[in-house]
Amino acid sequence: MDTPEFPTTDQLDRDIAVMLAQDARLSFRKIATDLGVTEGTVRGRVKRLQSAGLLKLVPILDIDRTRDSSGTPGEIGQHMMFITVKCANGKLDSVREGLLAMPQVSALYDANAAPRLVAVCILPSLEDAAAVMNRVVALDGVREADSELVLQSIKYNAAIAPIATVADLQSSLGDTAPA
Repeated sequence: MDTPEFPTTDQLDRDIAVMLAQDARLSFRKIATDLGVTEGTVRGRVKRLQSAGLLKLVPILDIDRTRDSSGTPGEIGQHMMFITVKCANGKLDSVREGLLAMPQVSALYDANAAPRLVAVCILPSLEDAAAVMNRVVALDGVREADSELVLQSIKYNAAIAPIATVADLQSSLGDTAPA
């Protein structure tokens, strides 16, 4: 896997990114005024950072709040599940590909104890969670898989620790196929 080349950034780029992370709806005019630069400078910096893949402005769905007025889980999906997968020696790449092919996997990370992967799934039901786990343990090269269901979010700030999507991972690997 080749390491992508990113443009150099400076303090102004970081200041713009921090402001947008706090409120992605800020106008370029407001950012420019607060930072003492022109609106065109902000627009150009944001465009350059986005083109390089260093900045993405996306809506973030709070899964704890996707219930309808009766308190019933909505159609968007309620259950977040983390799956830690220990891979057999020499099978990390094939397990990674198998997980990437699963549309229920919203994010996938290489963990610090190789060969281990951590998948994040957002699922509409516990039945879907069970089905995903059955598919994961059936993947060739999976030595062990553990799952954790999130019962409630205590603290989460997507501006600090966004969950990268499978599409993000695929694009960083140079794969343009849809997830």
